[in-house]
Amino acid sequence: MNAANHPWELIYQREGRVFIDPPLGFKAVVKEFVQHQCHLILDLGCGNGRHTVALAKEGFNTVGLDISSSGLRISHTWLEEEGVQAGLVNADARNCFPFKANSFDGLLSTQVIHHALLADVRTTIAEIWRVLTNGGIAFVTVAGRKQEGEEHEEVEPGTYVPLGGTEKGLPHHIFTEEELRLEFKMFQIREISQRDEGRVIALWIAKIVGDV
Repeated sequence: MNAANHPWELIYQREGRVFIDPPLGFKAVVKEFVQHQCHLILDLGCGNGRHTVALAKEGFNTVGLDISSSGLRISHTWLEEEGVQAGLVNADARNCFPFKANSFDGLLSTQVIHHALLADVRTTIAEIWRVLTNGGIAFVTVAGRKQEGEEHEEVEPGTYVPLGGTEKGLPHHIFTEEELRLEFKMFQIREISQRDEGRVIALWIAKIVGDV
C-alpha cells in the first residue's frame, strides 16, 4: 500500500480536520514530559496535527511525522492559525525514520503503530528505540481488540485486515499486554494500562542504556 492510497490519506482528503481535541489523559502526558525535562518530542503518526499543535502550544519543540501529505498540510495550516511552530515530516512509520539516532528525548504515538503486519510493527519499535536519547521516554497506545461490528480477515496470527469501512485493507495487529511486554522488552516498561473497555492498551516506556 503506497502513501497515495493509504486509507488515512483518503480520509484527510475527504473530511479534512477529523481530530480536533487531544484525548483524555493528554495533560498527564504533558506533565510526564515536563517532569522528565523533555525538550524535543516526536509525534509519531501525527495525522492532522492535534497532538503536534497541542505540544507546540505547551512550549515543546515538536516534530510531527505522518504518511499522509494531506494530513500534514492540515497540520501546517493549524499551526499557523495558532501562531506556533513545529517540524512536519512526510514519512512512513513502518520504515526507518528519517532522523539520526538519539534525536528525541520524548515521543508520543497514539493508535498508530499497530496499523501494520507484525514484522513492520517491530521495525517501528526498533526505530523508536534508535531515535530516543538515553533516558528518553515515550507514551504509546495500540489496539487491544478488534473493532466490533466489522468483518475482518486474519492474515497472520493476531493481525486482521478490515474488509470494509474507512480502514479497509489496512492491517491491524491486535496486542495483548503480554505481547506488548515481549515486543518492547528492550525498553524499561514503566506502566501499562487498558483503556476504553480494553479496546486500547497504553504504555509508558523509557530507553535506558547503562547509567543515565
